[in-house]
Amino acid sequence: MNAISATRRTIRREWTAFGALLIISVGLMGMSGTQTAHDIESAVNWAARPAETLLNNVADTAGSYWSALTQINRLRTQSEQLTQQNQVLQEELNRMPAVADLNDDWTKITTEASNIGYTTTTVRVIIRDISTLGTRTLIVNKGSNDGMVAGQVVIDAGGALVGRIQSVDATVSTILLINDPSAVVVGKEAQSGATGTIQGSLGGQLVMSGVDVTPDVAKTLKGKPVVTAGESLPGTNDISPYPPGLLIGVISSATSDPNAVVQSATITPAAHLTDAVFLLVITDFQGGFGPPLPSGCPGNSVTPGSSASPGSSASPGSSAGPASTCGPPSPASPSIRPTATQSPA
Repeated sequence: MNAISATRRTIRREWTAFGALLIISVGLMGMSGTQTAHDIESAVNWAARPAETLLNNVADTAGSYWSALTQINRLRTQSEQLTQQNQVLQEELNRMPAVADLNDDWTKITTEASNIGYTTTTVRVIIRDISTLGTRTLIVNKGSNDGMVAGQVVIDAGGALVGRIQSVDATVSTILLINDPSAVVVGKEAQSGATGTIQGSLGGQLVMSGVDVTPDVAKTLKGKPVVTAGESLPGTNDISPYPPGLLIGVISSATSDPNAVVQSATITPAAHLTDAVFLLVITDFQGGFGPPLPSGCPGNSVTPGSSASPGSSASPGSSAGPASTCGPPSPASPSIRPTATQSPA
């Protein structure tokens, strides 16, 4: 009974409250159209207007700040993206000259390979050792696996003489440059026909000694090109390690001593010895290193540059005994020296 009575009291209170609210609502609806209600509404609006204006201004300011922060964050993100893109483009732009030079070098080397009268293999320089303290060499990216052999002649994209392969490994080869002091070659000035022994120097220039011209002719040699003579070194029984006609360089100065039997000259190398990227290795020319000349043969005397000649008694061919005739062996079967460290250039 108590539970039922409590439930009934609760229902009565709810309906009483509902009725009261309904009466108040109807009363307010009835009063809303009166002048008093309008006056009260105007007074409340007037009192609340400053607060409403303040809240609106605060909301607008907060919205503006939020919009600005959002735009700043978006702009910062876009700026970072543009900076990265600009860096990539700048790196590519910086690479363009190097790529252009590489393409230009490749074009020149392939053109020279098609024009030269020898079979060649293109190699790329991977290590340079061109200091004045040690042996001047280049290491290229091909070796015995690619058909490289010690003693093969190397030229650049302009057909100028670079040097000879000094040693060969399976995948790389070492080139002894012509301006190394241990490199020797017989050169020829084309116009006068003057020949001489050319050897590298510590300063990087080439010194041509034993030039068989008169002092008057020596005065005219400056600025003249010098090519390989295709001749063996004086006092040797060798076939020239170099084919004839390869450009060595240009005579920068020449002596003209009237009291000297032979003259000398300084040559600036024509090959790009310090910055060449691609080179050509001549693979179908074989120079030979024969046994020492018999003592009775003419020309078997010490000449400038002959100390580095492989025709000395220390050459590998010396074990075969003296040659039966004077002069170099037949080019059909030259004896190839295993390294070019002390060979004529």
